[in-house]
Amino acid sequence: MLRFVTLFVFILLFGVSAGLYHVKYSVDRMERQGLVLKEKIAEEHEAIRILEAEWSSLNRPDRLQKLSSRYLQLAPVQVVQVVNFSQIPDRAAEPVEGLAAKAPEAGPIKSQTKTLAATPVASTVEIR
Repeated sequence: MLRFVTLFVFILLFGVSAGLYHVKYSVDRMERQGLVLKEKIAEEHEAIRILEAEWSSLNRPDRLQKLSSRYLQLAPVQVVQVVNFSQIPDRAAEPVEGLAAKAPEAGPIKSQTKTLAATPVASTVEIR
């Protein structure tokens, strides 16, 4: 009986040692993975800070003003361009040339433009 208990304790000791060995190296591997993830998180935070700095640089009002004056032909709104809502023509009431009265066919949507002269200043409206 003493040999059986000794053999059982020896096997138990070997199993516990193997389990401890496995757990120790699993924890070490997880700690290394955690450090790698922390480094990646720090890199991403740095990239976010750089992108935020670039965004604030690109959104400077003076830069946007220069770009809008260069690429957009915008002018201040004239008083004659302001009209009441009732003066705006109804889309359904005005037939647009080139559009069929039947239901539209399947396919890409073609954009057409029409010039409205409801105000002294003509404006272009895009109809889809």
